[in-house]
Amino acid sequence: MADPKIIHLSDYRLPPYLISDIHLTVDLDDTRTRVKSIIKITRQKGQLHDQNAPLELDGYQLELVSVKINGKLLDAESFEQTSNKLIIKNVPEKFILEIENIINPQDNTALEGLYKSSNTFCTQNEPEGFRAITYYLDRPDVMAQFTTKIIADQSKYPILLSNGNPIGRGELAGGKHWVEWADPFPKPSYLFALVAGDLDYIQDFFKTQSGRTIDLRIFCDKGNKDKCDFAMQSLKKAMKWDEDTFGLEYDLDTYMIVAVDSFNMGAMENKGLNIFNSAYVLADPKTATDDDYVGIEGVIAHEYFHNWTGNRITCRDWFQLTLKEGLTVFRDQQFSADMNSKIVHRINNVNRLKAGQFKEDAGPMSHPIKPSSYIEINNFYTATVYSKGAEVIRMIHTMLGPVGFRDGMDKYFELYDGQAVTTEDFIHAMESANLVDLTQFKNWYHQAGTPEIAVEFSYDEAQQLFKLHVCQTCEKKDFETKKEPYHFPLGFGLMLDDGTEVALLLNKNSRCSKQTLLNKGLLEIKSDHEEFIFNDIPSTPTPSINRNFSAPIKVHAPYSNEQLMTLMSTDTDQYKRFEAGREFSTRLIKTMMQQYHDAIGLTILPEYIKAYGKILTDTNSDLLLKSERLLLPPEGLFHQEQDPINFITTHKAREFLLTGLAKAHKSTLLEMYFELAADNSYSFDSQAVGRRALKNTILGLLVKTGEKSTSDICFDQFKNATNMTDEYFALLHLSNSQSNYTEQALGDFYNKWKHESLVMNKWLEIQSSCTSRNPLFQIKKLMSDPIFDKNVPNAVRALIGRFTVNHIHFNATDGSGYRFISEQVIYYNKTNPQLAAALLESFGSYKKLPPALRKIMGTELAWIENNKKLAKNVYEVLTKIYK
Repeated sequence: MADPKIIHLSDYRLPPYLISDIHLTVDLDDTRTRVKSIIKITRQKGQLHDQNAPLELDGYQLELVSVKINGKLLDAESFEQTSNKLIIKNVPEKFILEIENIINPQDNTALEGLYKSSNTFCTQNEPEGFRAITYYLDRPDVMAQFTTKIIADQSKYPILLSNGNPIGRGELAGGKHWVEWADPFPKPSYLFALVAGDLDYIQDFFKTQSGRTIDLRIFCDKGNKDKCDFAMQSLKKAMKWDEDTFGLEYDLDTYMIVAVDSFNMGAMENKGLNIFNSAYVLADPKTATDDDYVGIEGVIAHEYFHNWTGNRITCRDWFQLTLKEGLTVFRDQQFSADMNSKIVHRINNVNRLKAGQFKEDAGPMSHPIKPSSYIEINNFYTATVYSKGAEVIRMIHTMLGPVGFRDGMDKYFELYDGQAVTTEDFIHAMESANLVDLTQFKNWYHQAGTPEIAVEFSYDEAQQLFKLHVCQTCEKKDFETKKEPYHFPLGFGLMLDDGTEVALLLNKNSRCSKQTLLNKGLLEIKSDHEEFIFNDIPSTPTPSINRNFSAPIKVHAPYSNEQLMTLMSTDTDQYKRFEAGREFSTRLIKTMMQQYHDAIGLTILPEYIKAYGKILTDTNSDLLLKSERLLLPPEGLFHQEQDPINFITTHKAREFLLTGLAKAHKSTLLEMYFELAADNSYSFDSQAVGRRALKNTILGLLVKTGEKSTSDICFDQFKNATNMTDEYFALLHLSNSQSNYTEQALGDFYNKWKHESLVMNKWLEIQSSCTSRNPLFQIKKLMSDPIFDKNVPNAVRALIGRFTVNHIHFNATDGSGYRFISEQVIYYNKTNPQLAAALLESFGSYKKLPPALRKIMGTELAWIENNKKLAKNVYEVLTKIYK
């Protein structure tokens, strides 16, 4: 294909026309849905607007029936229809536009616009799906009041839903009926939603802080109604939390959630009618793991919080995506931390950031949280925009404090409620409310890459001074002209060997930026080089740096093993205790990788085995936190630092350490396992979740010993599990071992759960991620199994997507993994370009591969490139990786 058009932030212009109201009539049919729109349009006046500009409406794959202006039918010479536009010239200053068109939801496998998920009609319009429903000014800075009348066969689709509140309903001839909805709040087209189906639902109510009663409903496929209770309780908790924390009350009379199976994303915050991937709604103890419950709670909250940070105040353009997503991710993280273990939640968020976003920052898809250009905006719903964006908001919260941040949020709503705005507007609200200057901080918005700090420190015993030197750097990307220093808070403390934390008294001879946050345990870093000198330090301390992961940076510090063990056992910051253990194990695995490369025997430091044992037997530790501290860093973190990447060596070294630790502590592990397994009751609370997490982490270690007795224990847990958490992890551990029980367990699980699609996705994922044998043959076989639906993104991600992070088998030396994924990219390029682009991103390590693998992957990339009909999504990812 010809190079698609690149969209630049610098080219943004105000829309020449605005829409105040739109009335939609949607007459549903599987293949010929008829859409009629009546739109009130006004030309904008002023010097910034071309008064002779034609009206250009977005639209694609639409069968146009008619166009009217002020009731007059336009002939074919009055407008121009292209593949993605309807252009009407010589329109009045104010007018009513009527358009009628036909669409085919049944064949819409891209799942954008109006489509069918099983027997349910539903929509996904963010970012640019509405143009697949009808012609419109499909951009977020055009906000209108929507009224929607839905017509459908009453027997097939008794439930008809849209945004806002219902204002009318009735029956029609031919067994049809209609429902009309009106949303009083102006919104962009990406927030429009429609659902029609034969659905079950549960209902509850929430009384707001002002005394209003909100009707809450969660809709689902019939048979799943009993799995919606946890989602409903999570919603009510989120509504209460947002009132208590930010003073934000829900603004409509109804709030609805609909769970569907076929959905490209996790969920969508359409005003008053959220449409969810069913994986983030449906749960009961027998079919959902503890991780599923936590995920549901977080995503339910995230989409609800968007009502204010995303809907009431939305983005001026799609370059501002992090304005709503970064802020709302931060809000849902704060909520989840308050509902669960704060420290474990923080650890998990940082782990995901390092595994996904740091990798993205270092690869060909690197971009700032506010990119300056794109070809396809769907490619920028990324870990950078979401997770790093949330960390940027968190840094503002850290520096201003909870009260200052709340003041800034209040100012944000005061200034911009009901508007489409920019990230600069958000920063302005924070500055205005707190009388601070965040000019340099805005570098986080437009610079790409992960900043790194190199730290040097020394202690002067005679003068009792501790000196800390911090040097910040960040690699300049090919698309950047220069790199400016970042402004960030650096959590910091000084720990003595006895566990005492020393007060921070800054010496006047320090050469550093002005420090205003030292009383909060924070150093403000603004320059390339900062030097801090601290007074009255009685003995040699160990510095604790970037506490609570206060900034999304990489820290290089010359810690000795002894200092890491000091931080592991005595640091008053729980996150640094965890991170010190991670750093120690990372260092050890790297040493063993070198031993493997040099063909000498692999050894484990005795002091590490001892330190690991202390974590095991620490009776003061929270069980869930202990479980996290026992886990080793994943292989992908090592790959980020390798050039070329050595997949086999990394895997071998990490497995050797796991096996060695398991054998060294076998007796303790057995004792702990049986103690934890004695209580087999189920509840979803912090103590019970921690108990199950630790038990299953220990079970995984025991299986690593390779002994039949531990395999027996694992299979026994699988057979007798009373909840999906225990059943799933037992099956996972068996699958990744050489156990004789593996095939029997996989077969039993299939027969038991084959009618539960979400559960079977776990089964597919377990087999796709298997490292004890190459699963590719089995994956291809499973693609023909009735439980696998190639048009359902959840199933594709579980079976095919999961294989791409099975590092040693996806990167097999015969190239079979690369060929398999390239075939899937070509297939989904035609049917679901978003899925195709996501799969293609697994080739992002191309330039860091060993020469032989790089040659093989290069052949596959060239084959994909030679396809003459690449979707924009795929084309953009391909050019970034390959060119």
